[in-house]
Amino acid sequence: MTMVTRRFGTSLACVAALGTLTLSGCSSGGGGEQASPSAATSPSSATGQPQTMATTAASPTGTPAPAPAPGPAGAGPDADLATTTFPVGLDRALAVADQTVPGGIVTKIELTFDRPANAWVWKIDSQQNTDQHEIVIDAQSARVLADDRDQESGAPVAVDPRRLTPEDAVARATALLPGSVAEWTLEYDDGVQRYSIDIRTGNTTEDVHVDVDSGTATRD
Repeated sequence: MTMVTRRFGTSLACVAALGTLTLSGCSSGGGGEQASPSAATSPSSATGQPQTMATTAASPTGTPAPAPAPGPAGAGPDADLATTTFPVGLDRALAVADQTVPGGIVTKIELTFDRPANAWVWKIDSQQNTDQHEIVIDAQSARVLADDRDQESGAPVAVDPRRLTPEDAVARATALLPGSVAEWTLEYDDGVQRYSIDIRTGNTTEDVHVDVDSGTATRD
């Protein structure tokens, strides 16, 4: 009986000692857990977002590539009218002439390079009664560059480019005389409506006439 009592007392003492050690271990942390070095996070991982570095694309030389050089504003004086077109075609030029001289009768049409203006122009003669207007129209912008006036007879005869278009007339002229078309004019000459087409051949320029009624091309 005495031996049992001693063993029981010894067991109670051991339990008490273990409880004291446990409480001592919990209080020694200063009231909180210490993070292990492996648990430390960088500022980027703390926010849950990876940090990235902004980059800027550069050209191979390290400088911005130059912009393409602008093209020419329009055709030069040596343009071939057989292959060159302009923003302002014949129909629009005639409309501008009609706005300038309302109800006028068109007696002459010319497409030529105006050296003082340094531009390709339409020259359209339009007549009201005896007032003759030579209207100069920029073939790039449709702007009226000049409106020269003169007096003519009171019986004007209208030209009609629809009977034989300038394109057809130029094709007939260059079939007869191959070369580069420098300019052309449509008007009545001795009662005959015809085109006069200037064609460059080498270092010379020659006229070819195309009859509007027959379509025949002849060299001057």
